Amino acid sequence: MLLLTLSACRQSVVPLPAPTLPRVVPSAPSSTTAPVTEPQPTVINLAQVPYALAWVSDIEPLAVRQPAGITSMAVASLASDQRGLTITGKTTLMGSSTWVEINLPEGGKGWIRDWNLTEDVPSSTFCEDIRIADLANQFIVAIRERDGGKLSELVSPKRGLIIRHDWWNPEVNLAYSSVPGFFLDPTPINWGVNRDSELEIDGTIREVILPQLEDVFSIAPELNCNKLGAGSTARDAMWPSDYSNLNYISFYRAAPDPGSQLNWRTWALGIEYLAGQPYLTLLIQYRGEI
Repeated sequence: MLLLTLSACRQSVVPLPAPTLPRVVPSAPSSTTAPVTEPQPTVINLAQVPYALAWVSDIEPLAVRQPAGITSMAVASLASDQRGLTITGKTTLMGSSTWVEINLPEGGKGWIRDWNLTEDVPSSTFCEDIRIADLANQFIVAIRERDGGKLSELVSPKRGLIIRHDWWNPEVNLAYSSVPGFFLDPTPINWGVNRDSELEIDGTIREVILPQLEDVFSIAPELNCNKLGAGSTARDAMWPSDYSNLNYISFYRAAPDPGSQLNWRTWALGIEYLAGQPYLTLLIQYRGEI
């Protein structure tokens, strides 16, 4: 199995043997043994957690409304890179959307959709989180074993899994309940277009996405934190501005030498925290273009 380590900059993948965990032998009970106190779970007050915006266009600011609802009056607007927001703890359901009341940076309160909020985790904190390397390894295992159950354990229950065939192609949203069937789903999907040929990209996840994921792990890829590994291409590889506040890791498979320098591939994994726990939210592909 391929085991990864992660740092704030680039890190190569190093094949390591699977760790052997020591066997714990419980001690015999004794009349002098002090009673064991079970550790208590940490209670996170979400009203005190800082939040950032996500899924907000850098062209059009997000309207903050009062009261909740898309037809209510806009009382403020927030740029796509807004961070450091706090919530009051009040929520309300409007149709199929949950709305959350936030404290405005300049004072006052207003409402936005919960979809546009993500826990605000600084890049340095994210890249030093030892759980991220474990998530990366578990993702590789799930792909190699084609195990939808393992994959679903990594995915955000809030958003499900959002896939982009290319960073500039549209999102394809896979509901959380559908993730266990990731490798077997027979549903044909339109993934956008090939920019070079302008031909539509149609097919199932197994036909279109899976071979390109497996290609990255055909050799030991380069692992990056909040950085995109990329080779030669006519257009720059960019992390979409809609996700500017979202942390990510990327797996970069370099072009073979000898061979076409355009034949490289990268998959970026957008990671979102829910109650302090990191989850996979996004899969975005990057590749050489003419």
